[in-house]
Amino acid sequence: MSVWTKLKSTVLSKTPTKPQLKALLQPKPITGHTPLTFRSFLYSLSLRHLVLISLPILSLLGLYGTWALGFSNGLFSSIISLLEDPEASLPGTDELLLRSYTGLGWVDNQLAVLVTFFAPVLDAGTGREALLLFSLYGLGQFGGVWTLMVMESLRVGNRGLAVSFIGTIGLIFQNISYTITTPLWLMLHLLTSPVSKPFPGTHANGVLLIQPWDLRILPFSITISYLLPSILMGLPSPAFFSTQTHQRWIALWQAFPLWTVLTHYLLRTTIQWISNRIYKVDPKARTPAPQGASYLNNAKWVYQFVIGLCMATHLLVLLITTLPSWLFPSFSPLLTRLGKETLSSVYVPYFPSLSHELSSFAEGVHTFLIWDLYIGSTAFVLWAVLLYRNATTEKTIVDPTNSLPVYRELLTGEKPKKNGGNKATRKLVLKIAGWCLASGPIGALAVLLWERDAIVRQKIKQGI
Repeated sequence: MSVWTKLKSTVLSKTPTKPQLKALLQPKPITGHTPLTFRSFLYSLSLRHLVLISLPILSLLGLYGTWALGFSNGLFSSIISLLEDPEASLPGTDELLLRSYTGLGWVDNQLAVLVTFFAPVLDAGTGREALLLFSLYGLGQFGGVWTLMVMESLRVGNRGLAVSFIGTIGLIFQNISYTITTPLWLMLHLLTSPVSKPFPGTHANGVLLIQPWDLRILPFSITISYLLPSILMGLPSPAFFSTQTHQRWIALWQAFPLWTVLTHYLLRTTIQWISNRIYKVDPKARTPAPQGASYLNNAKWVYQFVIGLCMATHLLVLLITTLPSWLFPSFSPLLTRLGKETLSSVYVPYFPSLSHELSSFAEGVHTFLIWDLYIGSTAFVLWAVLLYRNATTEKTIVDPTNSLPVYRELLTGEKPKKNGGNKATRKLVLKIAGWCLASGPIGALAVLLWERDAIVRQKIKQGI
């Protein structure tokens, strides 16, 4: 064998095959390091990260479910056509659409848009029964979440932060939509507020608490500024007042965030002044009780107010849509017509396709409100779950004999028993689902925040 033949055979025997070359080209992981995959990335995210990612996505979904669908299905074009016609009538009536409310051009133009939008909501005419029932349901849900938003803005830890300017936030979501604005407000809360981060009970006085007078007055402020205008604009015309007066009541209701802030300030200032004049307390007579001791006693009235408002409207609509129509009295034509509606006709929107054509103006408003409420409330429930978990997973050393039995492992930071984590998660999911069925998503939101406060109060009592 020649030298060349030997050299060729030697080179060929050491040349790697195609599979060997492919293996050599693959990047080798560093010792002790696992390559990052999409699944491992998801598992590495905390609940806080997931909520922060979800909130802007929900805001975009809300934009699609309200504004995108509103433009594509003809809802907004119908409103624009009405406003461009100087002889246009208020939807559902033969009376002229009112154009002047305040004398300020741009304000009046916006109010005219909002009054036109809400006109079918308040019209109990034939074909609008499903919208009327959903509006009654939404009255409780929007009122409840607005109460909790105002309550959140009053917390000590939020003073001076952007999330505390609740009147401005409320006016924005009244004009843009609840489902677009509130997820962004919640994201801002998570990024800037100390209330959204885990904290020990010893720091609660500087983070979680609210002045006692604010908590006592808040349900009255909401009743005067939100519920009373809602009732007034819901009264039918011309049975109670003229169509023009009715339109003015609708326009007045649009600014309820501003009325809430003003009403609350006036009530608190007046009652505090009267109380100080009647009950003069000598500061040297006794040591004032710490605010943490009375916080939950005052806060429970706000939470009960929200849950009661949500349950009253939710269960009423649920009963009307589930009971057979023959049970409703024949002497009430409206109630008879409402009884013919079903759960799907009231609560389930059409598939959100951009090619869908509306059967009526009321259907477009109904669809807008459904997505507005559902997506915005989903954002609030996710936010509340995070705050709830922050309270239950804060690691501290406590006396196990004094801990809340349900939260013993969570409060101490001990490793739960086998399947304990899954069991706690299932229990939380079932709790949310149960309260959603009983009072809607905002009722579940109030329960989660109330229990969060109760856990923090337990920490305060234990001095941890």
